[in-house]
Amino acid sequence: MGIQTLIQTSINSIKILDNQNFELISTEQTFTADRVIITSGGTPKLSGLKWIEDLGHKVVEPLPSLYTFNMPGNPVCELMGIVNENTTVKIEGTKLIADGPLLVTHWGMSGPAVLKLSAWGARILAEKQYKFNALVNWLHTQKDFQAQEKLEQFAGENPEKLVSTYNPFGLSKRLWLFLVNKSEIHEETRWKNLGRKNQNRLVNTLVNDCYPVNGKTTFKEEFVTAGGVDLSDVDFNTMQSKVVQGLFFAGEILDIDGITGGFNFQAAWTTGWIAGKNSGNNL
Repeated sequence: MGIQTLIQTSINSIKILDNQNFELISTEQTFTADRVIITSGGTPKLSGLKWIEDLGHKVVEPLPSLYTFNMPGNPVCELMGIVNENTTVKIEGTKLIADGPLLVTHWGMSGPAVLKLSAWGARILAEKQYKFNALVNWLHTQKDFQAQEKLEQFAGENPEKLVSTYNPFGLSKRLWLFLVNKSEIHEETRWKNLGRKNQNRLVNTLVNDCYPVNGKTTFKEEFVTAGGVDLSDVDFNTMQSKVVQGLFFAGEILDIDGITGGFNFQAAWTTGWIAGKNSGNNL
């Protein structure tokens, strides 16, 4: 059996014929098929999936997932390129929380800790119109009292050293200096002169740092789309539609999105393999 490949050919519509075949109408020609696998990927708008709805399928509204947080004009962007390996990030007013490396970019924050939040909270953050506060614990899971104890111990052991230069948490020098300045501590302050008020401010900055987010990635860099063909309409043993016999789905056209780490690639490859294998069987 030969395989014909058509490139730069868009399918404008799919019709179901009386003989259970499909009629595919493109800009150049019309042709028929007895099996169709749809692997057209995600789409940013619900209107882009109307042709799937027209075939009788339920569609979950598509939304961007796996994107970075924009913090326009925030001084933290001056730290672009800094990675804090162990960070916990919360979305204020929600139960959303994630940890992992955090990357500071020239427009805000990214890295696994942020990308996981944007995946788990895709619909919640969309409802907030991507305006919310991100609460950052630069010390990962350490509590305020633990940070307080660490600072007091360090101050006792290093009384003459500058607070702005030496820290007990292994944070990068640029990040530590930024956090000290944000806590309104003079750079020439020595540990023995830190004082309770400054210490409390520093602890709060370390474990409960607040950053207003105003928007998501603006450079079309969202990696994944949440939403698509409702999974209840698909038989995952074969990837065949439960609504239309002979029609198969694979990849991001489905309402599948995972966290960063290759899970979305794996979902596309696996569903594509299952659909390809089963589309050749007798129905």
